[in-house]
Amino acid sequence: MEAAAILISILLYAPYLIYLIVFIAVKKISSRHRTAVSTGIHATNPFLIGSVYFLILSIWDLSVFWLLCLIIAATGILSAIYIRSKKDDFTFAHILKSTWRLSFLIFVILHISLVIAGTALAIYHSVI
Repeated sequence: MEAAAILISILLYAPYLIYLIVFIAVKKISSRHRTAVSTGIHATNPFLIGSVYFLILSIWDLSVFWLLCLIIAATGILSAIYIRSKKDDFTFAHILKSTWRLSFLIFVILHISLVIAGTALAIYHSVI
Protein backbone atom coordinates (compact mmCIF):
# COMPACT_ATOMS: atom_id res chain seq x y z
CA MET A 1 0.00 0.00 0.00
CA GLU A 2 2.88 2.33 0.76
CA ALA A 3 4.33 1.79 -2.71
CA ALA A 4 1.02 2.81 -4.30
CA ALA A 5 0.95 6.01 -2.24
CA ILE A 6 4.51 6.83 -3.29
CA LEU A 7 3.66 6.19 -6.96
CA ILE A 8 0.56 8.38 -6.80
CA SER A 9 2.47 11.20 -5.13
CA ILE A 10 5.20 11.02 -7.78
CA LEU A 11 2.61 11.14 -10.57
CA LEU A 12 0.84 14.09 -8.98
CA TYR A 13 4.00 16.09 -8.43
CA ALA A 14 5.56 15.21 -11.78
CA PRO A 15 2.76 15.24 -14.38
CA TYR A 16 5.26 15.92 -17.14
CA LEU A 17 6.64 12.44 -16.55
CA ILE A 18 3.22 11.04 -17.49
CA TYR A 19 3.22 13.14 -20.65
CA LEU A 20 6.65 11.84 -21.60
CA ILE A 21 5.74 8.20 -20.96
CA VAL A 22 2.45 8.42 -22.90
CA PHE A 23 4.06 10.40 -25.72
CA ILE A 24 6.86 7.86 -26.19
CA ALA A 25 4.47 4.89 -26.00
CA VAL A 26 1.98 6.32 -28.50
CA LYS A 27 4.77 7.48 -30.80
CA LYS A 28 6.20 3.93 -30.87
CA ILE A 29 2.77 2.39 -31.48
CA SER A 30 1.31 4.80 -34.04
CA SER A 31 4.46 6.61 -35.28
CA ARG A 32 2.35 9.76 -35.67
CA HIS A 33 3.71 12.77 -33.83
CA ARG A 34 0.42 14.67 -33.73
CA THR A 35 -1.46 11.71 -32.24
CA ALA A 36 1.26 11.21 -29.65
CA VAL A 37 1.16 14.86 -28.57
CA SER A 38 -2.64 14.90 -28.38
CA THR A 39 -2.83 11.67 -26.41
CA GLY A 40 -0.09 12.86 -24.07
CA ILE A 41 -1.99 16.08 -23.38
CA HIS A 42 -5.24 14.21 -22.75
CA ALA A 43 -3.59 11.73 -20.39
CA THR A 44 -1.61 14.37 -18.48
CA ASN A 45 -4.42 16.86 -17.85
CA PRO A 46 -6.11 15.10 -14.87
CA PHE A 47 -2.74 14.64 -13.16
CA LEU A 48 -1.88 18.27 -13.85
CA ILE A 49 -5.14 19.44 -12.29
CA GLY A 50 -4.52 17.23 -9.26
CA SER A 51 -0.96 18.49 -9.03
CA VAL A 52 -2.08 22.13 -9.03
CA TYR A 53 -4.63 21.33 -6.33
CA PHE A 54 -2.08 19.64 -4.09
CA LEU A 55 0.55 22.31 -4.70
CA ILE A 56 -1.86 25.03 -3.57
CA LEU A 57 -2.84 22.86 -0.62
CA SER A 58 0.76 22.30 0.43
CA ILE A 59 1.98 25.87 -0.16
CA TRP A 60 -0.85 27.84 1.42
CA ASP A 61 -2.82 25.11 3.25
CA LEU A 62 -5.88 26.14 1.26
CA SER A 63 -8.37 23.85 -0.47
CA VAL A 64 -9.44 25.40 -3.77
CA PHE A 65 -11.09 22.47 -5.55
CA TRP A 66 -14.15 24.60 -6.22
CA LEU A 67 -11.97 27.26 -7.84
CA LEU A 68 -10.30 24.73 -10.12
CA CYS A 69 -13.72 23.44 -11.18
CA LEU A 70 -14.80 27.04 -11.79
CA ILE A 71 -11.71 27.65 -13.96
CA ILE A 72 -12.51 24.60 -16.07
CA ALA A 73 -16.19 25.63 -16.39
CA ALA A 74 -15.22 29.19 -17.35
CA THR A 75 -12.79 27.80 -19.91
CA GLY A 76 -15.64 25.74 -21.37
CA ILE A 77 -17.94 28.73 -21.55
CA LEU A 78 -15.29 30.88 -23.20
CA SER A 79 -14.49 28.09 -25.66
CA ALA A 80 -18.17 27.76 -26.55
CA ILE A 81 -18.52 31.52 -27.07
CA TYR A 82 -15.40 31.66 -29.23
CA ILE A 83 -16.37 28.62 -31.33
CA ARG A 84 -19.91 29.99 -31.74
CA SER A 85 -18.53 33.31 -32.98
CA LYS A 86 -16.42 31.52 -35.61
CA LYS A 87 -18.91 28.85 -36.72
CA ASP A 88 -22.68 28.71 -36.93
CA ASP A 89 -22.75 25.00 -36.21
CA PHE A 90 -20.66 23.38 -33.50
CA THR A 91 -20.81 20.15 -31.54
CA PHE A 92 -20.47 19.42 -27.87
CA ALA A 93 -17.49 17.16 -28.60
CA HIS A 94 -15.67 20.03 -30.29
CA ILE A 95 -16.28 22.32 -27.30
CA LEU A 96 -15.20 19.60 -24.87
CA LYS A 97 -12.00 18.94 -26.80
CA SER A 98 -11.07 22.62 -27.02
CA THR A 99 -11.90 23.12 -23.33
CA TRP A 100 -9.70 20.18 -22.35
CA ARG A 101 -6.78 21.49 -24.42
CA LEU A 102 -7.15 25.06 -23.19
CA SER A 103 -7.37 23.89 -19.59
CA PHE A 104 -4.15 21.94 -20.18
CA LEU A 105 -2.44 25.18 -21.18
CA ILE A 106 -3.87 27.05 -18.19
CA PHE A 107 -2.88 24.34 -15.72
CA VAL A 108 0.65 24.02 -17.15
CA ILE A 109 1.13 27.74 -16.57
CA LEU A 110 -0.38 27.44 -13.08
CA HIS A 111 1.79 24.42 -12.26
CA ILE A 112 5.03 26.11 -13.32
CA SER A 113 4.06 29.28 -11.44
CA LEU A 114 3.22 27.33 -8.29
CA VAL A 115 6.46 25.35 -8.39
CA ILE A 116 8.41 28.61 -8.67
CA ALA A 117 6.34 30.29 -5.93
CA GLY A 118 6.61 27.28 -3.64
CA THR A 119 10.37 27.10 -4.12
CA ALA A 120 10.75 30.83 -3.51
CA LEU A 121 8.61 30.66 -0.37
CA ALA A 122 10.56 27.68 0.94
CA ILE A 123 13.84 29.49 0.40
CA TYR A 124 12.44 32.64 2.01
CA HIS A 125 11.20 30.73 5.08
CA SER A 126 14.47 28.83 5.45
CA VAL A 127 16.51 32.04 5.36
CA ILE A 128 14.35 33.87 7.85
